[in-house]
Amino acid sequence: MDTNKTIPGTCRLMQIREVLQLCGLSRATLYREIKLRSFPAPVKLSARSVGWLQDDVMQWLDSRVAQRGPAFQAIRQIEPRDTMKGSAISPVHRQARDESK
Repeated sequence: MDTNKTIPGTCRLMQIREVLQLCGLSRATLYREIKLRSFPAPVKLSARSVGWLQDDVMQWLDSRVAQRGPAFQAIRQIEPRDTMKGSAISPVHRQARDESK
C-alpha cells in the first residue's frame, strides 16, 4: 500500500512552524490576520494544539499571488534591468576633471 497517496476529500494539517515558513509571516502577524479574518483560522486539535488545513493555506497564498495584478505583469514584460545597456546596476566610469584651470 502506498502511504504517500492522499485520500480523496481529506487534507493534510500543517503545524504553525510550517505555516510561518511557507507564508513568510511572523507569528504575531499570522494571528493578527486570523483575527481580521484575512487568513484561514486554525483547526483545534487538542487543548494546546492547532493545525491549518494545507488546502486553506495554499488558497490564501494563491489569492495573494493573484493580487499582484496588472502592475506585476507589466514589470515582467520589461527587460530585466541588469541586462539593459546603461543600466544603473552597471558601473559608471568617469574621467577625473582637472580643477587647476
